[in-house]
Amino acid sequence: MILTYHEIVPESASNLYGITPAQLDQHLQLLKEASQHSSKETQPQVTFDDGHISNFEYALPVLEAHKVTAIFFVPPAYVGSRAIMTWQHLRDLVALGHRVESHTWSHRRLTACSDSQLRDELRRSKVELEDQLGATVETISMPYGRWNRRVLRACSLVGYREVFTSDPWLRNREQEGVTTRGRLTVRRTMNPAQLRRLLSARGLQLIPYRLPYVLKDALKLVLGDQVYHRLWCLVASRHESLREGWL
Repeated sequence: MILTYHEIVPESASNLYGITPAQLDQHLQLLKEASQHSSKETQPQVTFDDGHISNFEYALPVLEAHKVTAIFFVPPAYVGSRAIMTWQHLRDLVALGHRVESHTWSHRRLTACSDSQLRDELRRSKVELEDQLGATVETISMPYGRWNRRVLRACSLVGYREVFTSDPWLRNREQEGVTTRGRLTVRRTMNPAQLRRLLSARGLQLIPYRLPYVLKDALKLVLGDQVYHRLWCLVASRHESLREGWL
């Protein structure tokens, strides 16, 4: 199981993906317990999308307390602005043993990009991160969880080797020259008991957890990607993202 977090808030907020440090602390404790029963290949992982400054201010102390390393996916176009971590913050994360990887250049919905826009989003992010951090960048996470085979082929051509998605039930597999990995996006409503059940569920016990993702995929097909994206933004209470084009 790979968990994905976004903004970490000091107190509970209306943001669907706003997690408090106390919640993160509880989740990491559960992951540590689960890791004792996992092989090296199936160890639970923690990732953060968007590069919000709260990842450094609130999440990092909790990660360090639990001795957990994480992957931070960042769009370089916004580093140091709009409540996003600075390059120095990101260098500090790398120095502490965490990974900083690509979240595209400017958090565009890749499936809606032209071929040239797609290459630019992927290449510029990789080059800038490597130049600024002095570390190889071969992993990327998909903004809004949107991807298709064309996007995967473009990722491979640019030099990425791993693509992280937002579908927790996607099995790790080789596609179009890259390895795709599924992740569970953590919402503020997820309590420790729910996470514990999810981590321990097997076989038929997983059906209630998988069903919402099956229905979501069906809704995408019926509505189309553009309409579904706007609906998703409204449900997530991210009206600002509709105006500015990213989270």
